[in-house]
Amino acid sequence: MKDINYILDVMPHRYPFLMVDRIMEHEKKESITTLKNVSINEPYFQGHFPTKPIMPGVLILESIAQSACLIMVDFMEDPSKKLVFMSKVLNYKIHENVIPGDQLCIEAKLLQHKLGSFKFVATCFVKEKKVASAEFFATIVDKK
Repeated sequence: MKDINYILDVMPHRYPFLMVDRIMEHEKKESITTLKNVSINEPYFQGHFPTKPIMPGVLILESIAQSACLIMVDFMEDPSKKLVFMSKVLNYKIHENVIPGDQLCIEAKLLQHKLGSFKFVATCFVKEKKVASAEFFATIVDKK
């Protein structure tokens, strides 16, 4: 299990946009399971929605993308010289709302890669209940 210090070492994201708190399992160059603790203290809950806080779907998708990025790091010699961009999303579905107090568990699996392009499938769970799923592509680019 890798903690937040490893994530901060290899990811360019920082508060309030870092959407992964912990790596629970990681098979290098294959799959990853990460955890995002969803706290009422996150700034987006002030407006989404004040009387019924729900994690925005685009931020669940961002959690998925950041988790996949941690697999892509396995293919990089020096992650500090690279960025990862999501390039295409297929079949993204939100199955249940994610609310403050939930622990969002993200399971991402690499399906294929060629050069700097990667295809993934991911599923998110809260207490073993599926809350979101997606297939998507991401690309490694040089940081300039």
